[in-house]
Amino acid sequence: MENALKNEIKRIARRTSRRSDSFVGKAKEYSAKFEARTGLIAGTAKQAGKRSYQDRHFDPAYCARNANYLARSIWVKVRSGKYRPKPALNFQIPKPTGGFRSIMAFSIPDAALANVVMWRARERNLKRMSPFSYAYHPDKNVFDAVLALSSFVTSQRLFAVQIDFEKYFDSIPTAYLKECVDNARLISLTPDERFVLKEFLNHQYADPDDYSIGQYSRRVKGTPQGSSASLLLANLANHQLDKALERRAGCFVRFADDVVALCSTHSEAEGIENTFIEHCRDSGLIINEKKSPGIAIIAHKELELRSYSGFDYLGYRFTKDGLTIPAHVRRRIISKISRLINIYLVHYPNKYGFNSTRCGLRPAFDWDLLGVISEIRGYLYGGLSEAEILGFLATGQKLKKMRGLMGFYALLESKDDLRALDGWLVNSVHRAMRKRQHILITKYKKRGLAPTKAELIKGTWHSKTAWRGNKCPESGLPSFVRGWRAARKYYFTFGLEDVEPPSYGYY
Repeated sequence: MENALKNEIKRIARRTSRRSDSFVGKAKEYSAKFEARTGLIAGTAKQAGKRSYQDRHFDPAYCARNANYLARSIWVKVRSGKYRPKPALNFQIPKPTGGFRSIMAFSIPDAALANVVMWRARERNLKRMSPFSYAYHPDKNVFDAVLALSSFVTSQRLFAVQIDFEKYFDSIPTAYLKECVDNARLISLTPDERFVLKEFLNHQYADPDDYSIGQYSRRVKGTPQGSSASLLLANLANHQLDKALERRAGCFVRFADDVVALCSTHSEAEGIENTFIEHCRDSGLIINEKKSPGIAIIAHKELELRSYSGFDYLGYRFTKDGLTIPAHVRRRIISKISRLINIYLVHYPNKYGFNSTRCGLRPAFDWDLLGVISEIRGYLYGGLSEAEILGFLATGQKLKKMRGLMGFYALLESKDDLRALDGWLVNSVHRAMRKRQHILITKYKKRGLAPTKAELIKGTWHSKTAWRGNKCPESGLPSFVRGWRAARKYYFTFGLEDVEPPSYGYY
């Protein structure tokens, strides 16, 4: 245990150092881009210099140098019952849907201990865990969950039960979690592991400002988010629900706190709904009435009972006709790409200034347009080039890996939504270039490019003779449909083993 803890402290210290270096590198990169685009001098980014730490156990250099001592010290304290996690830093992270999520940053040795305990406990209890709980199985991911549900969706009458827990990770009662940790019938833990998990359930924490003056709060409910102990505890809190749903007719899938159950009759659906209600009564969890669709029938036509054409789960919409992209995900995709287009093409010349060397007519070039096209391509294709995508479609030669948004949507069965997104993308870039042209003329007396939609699609707006580097970037707009075709072919040819799903929370 001590040796594993030492190695994990070193690993986390290296990762933390890389992240710190990455922050400094990104700050310098942003400053360089700002100066290149505007011709102005960029300000100094916050925290771009040498970082100071509230506690040396957050310092990766110190932890890496003293990993042996820290591992030995922590393990002695665990064995003697004197271990207490260092107070964690509490950060408020904006949610995509609005509001904030509280995330705890634990010290490097504490994070290492939580990881080692979680890995060992998971390995020991893997066969006890429900096969329908997909977020915590190391050999399963979101694709397995989506495929399991989609195989149950047929042309027959189908009832879907969706229940949303209110602030699940924040509101699980500590007393219930401790009961689960102590229940040997639920989970097999060593006495040391039980002790560590309980200490994380009551750890101290503070916002950065309060941390510096030693003004801490103590956790009294919920899981320690930001620690891998949270994953184990949150899964354990719903273990009884998993077992109860397994005894019901139909099919269910749980990914963290997101649960969907499917069945064939309304009475079965009522039974499933009652199972959720009973679990909440036993555990102290609360159902979010506003966000819980409850029982709905999935049908082609409206019936007397509340009826829907489909239901949304894990970034997909499940319908009788197959899988599609949910409306809220389409809005998120459009919002992300719109922001990129605005930042690259409109924001800087409109608000700050413009470097006249950024674009020209003879030869035709616009480095900002080329930049946004490359970034959108990276978002859709995950680093694959247009040539690689087209080559794979033509010859079938295996790609190194299928990443990006279209890799995730390899399971889509229709390209209708993607064709509409392709049209939106072309129109959005075309409108932004027209707006950019207007700003350049009126504010800087500079005439930029005004490419047609066809030129944007084909990439003929750009003259390769203007490029002075080794290899000129691809200048044609990427395509949702083309990326999906490649992902789909990859899926049917090689499976999903090398397809990288997004991290949890994206959906």
